[in-house]
Amino acid sequence: MDNQSYFYQFIEPISKELALVARELENSIFTSPRTMLTHARVFVENILQQVIRAELLPEEPRANFKDQLDMLNDKGYLIPEIRDALHFVRQSGNQAAHNSRMFRYSEALLSWEALYKIVRWYVEVYGPVDASVPDYQDPSPRMEKRYDMTELEIRLRSLEELLSNSVQVLTTETAQAEAAASVERIEEAVSIGEKGNPGFTTIRTISLNGRQLEVPYFLRDAFLLPQRFDKSETFLIRLGAEQQARIMSELPKNLAGLHKHVKRYSEKNDEIFFEELRTFIEEEKIRRKLSLERQGELFFFYKDDHLVVTEELAKVPLTTAEFSGIPGLVRQLNEDQIDTVGQLPKELVILAKYENVGIGTVEKLFEQLKQKASEKTVTEVEDSNRTSYKKWESLYINVKLGKGNTVIRGESVPALWKEGLNWIEDHNLPLHRIIEEGVVLGSTDSGKRFAIALEPVHKDKRNFTQMHTYKSKRTGTTYYLETKINPKSGLETLAKLLTRLGVEVKIPLLEGLDD
Repeated sequence: MDNQSYFYQFIEPISKELALVARELENSIFTSPRTMLTHARVFVENILQQVIRAELLPEEPRANFKDQLDMLNDKGYLIPEIRDALHFVRQSGNQAAHNSRMFRYSEALLSWEALYKIVRWYVEVYGPVDASVPDYQDPSPRMEKRYDMTELEIRLRSLEELLSNSVQVLTTETAQAEAAASVERIEEAVSIGEKGNPGFTTIRTISLNGRQLEVPYFLRDAFLLPQRFDKSETFLIRLGAEQQARIMSELPKNLAGLHKHVKRYSEKNDEIFFEELRTFIEEEKIRRKLSLERQGELFFFYKDDHLVVTEELAKVPLTTAEFSGIPGLVRQLNEDQIDTVGQLPKELVILAKYENVGIGTVEKLFEQLKQKASEKTVTEVEDSNRTSYKKWESLYINVKLGKGNTVIRGESVPALWKEGLNWIEDHNLPLHRIIEEGVVLGSTDSGKRFAIALEPVHKDKRNFTQMHTYKSKRTGTTYYLETKINPKSGLETLAKLLTRLGVEVKIPLLEGLDD
């Protein structure tokens, strides 16, 4: 597919900008499903905004995609097929933006099909009278595996050798065994074990005291970053100063005597570097496979571990409020105008170059990044759940204290909580004592987020995301409520609080919900 021909070219007369975005979505289906899913959401959100303007409906600046979708649906502008297609694209995009799992081509294709329904509806209803929409067409994959000319020549020479050997008449068992071994060596040389992926053909071998390392083609001129070699870091820095061992192709075929290029090093350093080089090659092979299998993804690498950088994770600011225990690193990153997670280098160990920053500090950063990635995934799940729970017209729980039965009801989580707190104080229950400890969000106390506390700060020292307040009628104390929670969690948390105060609680809305 080239820039001159793409499926949604027919909407150029309506909106050149929409057409160009659609072209890039088409191009990304088979190169980065995550990118396609994330930006398809933005694409259809833009369509909805144009519909709102065309219908002269009031625009609410703070309204998000779902708010706009629900408003158009409530006013009767969306038929069920289009409403469902819009929700599908929206939910798929939310998952891709938050979740670090691998996204499949099939998921991008389903979103592509939903996009077609939406665009066809938009053109037919809001486009020019003479506009025509072509029949749906699946995008064509462009998944060619291309070998560099040098690597291709190596593969061809290996295969030609195999071909030459195969025409020899072998009559003895020994000869046949030798031929079988030869075939096995050739298969390894042309990377049969790597599923034929370009770059894995062995380009050279490096030896030391009878041991050998096979260097794949993609590492032919790889930069040997000293920080990747924990025990040999200083050794490599010293060698680099002598214009030695800076890149893979500068290494001699035999590493014996490499230490002689610098003073005060010995054969032991050659040995240590050889083993670390083995580890380096294996880690790079894993990274290469990962990059090929998950094309278009952005990764952070730390030693033998990795992390997928989602759109939401990339937006996290690099501040001491977000990343604790590493103020020196954060300050120096900010001084270099690296202000968000997405601006970090994919090879995190390189951050050890900063003053008074060791590998331990980098590891702290990586662990916190992994934690935040996990939190983003949880948030995405909560947002997905919220879609279903918002269908409830109101929230309520049934409570019983003594002989009296009451229904506590609210149109939203904050409203429900305030009604619940009012009821608790009206019955002289010891609310303040429990809130002093902080009420953890959810049905258990294992989480790190408070639902209600004396200060708007969670257990993990992060500020409340969205906040309401409640002033106690009995003590005059202001309680802070975290309101960026889905209704299910809000119901469960209030029920947990009431139960601790000796109240019998039933939540009809949640009964059988998880069946």
